[in-house]
Amino acid sequence: MKVLSSILLCLLSLVFISLEWFNAGLAFSLISYGILLYYTMKSAGVNSVLFLFMILFGLYGYSVPISVFFEADIGWHRVAKLSTWQSVDFTLFSFMLSNQLALLAIALLYLFFIKRRTMNISNSDYKEPKFSYFYFAIIAGLFASISEALNFLRVGGFSAISNGKAYYQGAVNDLVLNIPYEGFLYISIGLFAMFFASLGRSMDKYLIYLPIYLTSIFFVLFTNLLIGERGLLVVAMVIFFLGLTIKTRITKVKFIYFVLIGFLYVAFSFLTLLREDRIKYEGFTKFITTYETTLLRIMNPANTEFGAPALNYRIFMDLKDPDYNYKFGATYLEITTAFIPVYIYPNKPIGIVYEFRNTYFPERRKQGSTAGTGFSSLMEAYMNFGYFGPFVAYLFFLFVLIYLESKRANDNIFVNLFYLLSFNVFLIFSRSSSQYILQTAIFYLVQIAVVVIVYKILPKKVLATLKFDK
Repeated sequence: MKVLSSILLCLLSLVFISLEWFNAGLAFSLISYGILLYYTMKSAGVNSVLFLFMILFGLYGYSVPISVFFEADIGWHRVAKLSTWQSVDFTLFSFMLSNQLALLAIALLYLFFIKRRTMNISNSDYKEPKFSYFYFAIIAGLFASISEALNFLRVGGFSAISNGKAYYQGAVNDLVLNIPYEGFLYISIGLFAMFFASLGRSMDKYLIYLPIYLTSIFFVLFTNLLIGERGLLVVAMVIFFLGLTIKTRITKVKFIYFVLIGFLYVAFSFLTLLREDRIKYEGFTKFITTYETTLLRIMNPANTEFGAPALNYRIFMDLKDPDYNYKFGATYLEITTAFIPVYIYPNKPIGIVYEFRNTYFPERRKQGSTAGTGFSSLMEAYMNFGYFGPFVAYLFFLFVLIYLESKRANDNIFVNLFYLLSFNVFLIFSRSSSQYILQTAIFYLVQIAVVVIVYKILPKKVLATLKFDK
């Protein structure tokens, strides 16, 4: 009944947005989204990738329209790119229409594929400790640390880190055949979380297994803490939480957790501001008084990466050729050549992300990367099939997520592991191209296979030295 109500409200919102009735369209859209979010929590739990995706969908899809409704400051410097950025115009209606069509696709998937019995994950305990998970976790952790250590040495070690986060990460990205350690780290974190949960209340897991495990990923933690990389560590913590609770379904959240999350969000906003060289801290009261407006602007998600897909979409709609030719799925096929280096395929076509940057952000072309421009899954879907695109794209990708969600918590380690890593895939979904999303998923599958192969060929005596059960 809840899903049907959401679908009806979603359709009503589409009508209002098509008629360019901004307030009514936004209101009914938010209500339909809220109903789906609540149903997701009750069906899959807050400790699910599906629920976290729906939270992200709301942040990416509604932060800019809500900010425009309340006339909030969402970056006056962006007016240089889009004169109507702070106001309601046809580009905003177009973005809202695509977002609502994506929401309709999700609601229809819920209607046909999500039922309580499908997502009824019973709260169960592991029958015995999963030491194979621990072995996998150590192997993947060592792969991550060794990979990062090689990258670290190749870019100049501590001298590179001393130049700051941007320099160090840029230098690593510019390496020929640089080794992507993030996937190995997430694999390791997910496996260890499930192993940790399988040990139950045993104190050995804190005294024996945790120190051993942290040693295996020490170098990754060390370098990322040195450069102040929060994103990777936050993703790792979320994957650990999902792995630790994979056999449970948390459908109720205490009020104190909302308070804690709110506090952390405000604290991160303070830290973001304090990182800027121009900011001087001379006491809490003076700091708040001086930078109150700036703090409020930073705390608005529309002024962070959550506003970038809307910006890209609206700029594209504002500047695109009136006779624009849809790509009819061509960008979704870019994954077929994504892994072929340019020195092997000299005439390799540039991807849609670089094509977009060169056309709409030409001033950033000299940087040689897409940093600062980002992308948008809604925009790519529109580029291919017009307004039909967002509906089809979200129908396909969310079907995959719902399938993984329905299979979670079984005894298949590989399904559970890919499910956990899919959090990072769907984390980047709204702000990335299909090529990058699929490339990330394929990398994860390959890295999982590497860990499994090493586990199979290692002598069992070597692994037995890591086992301390009685």
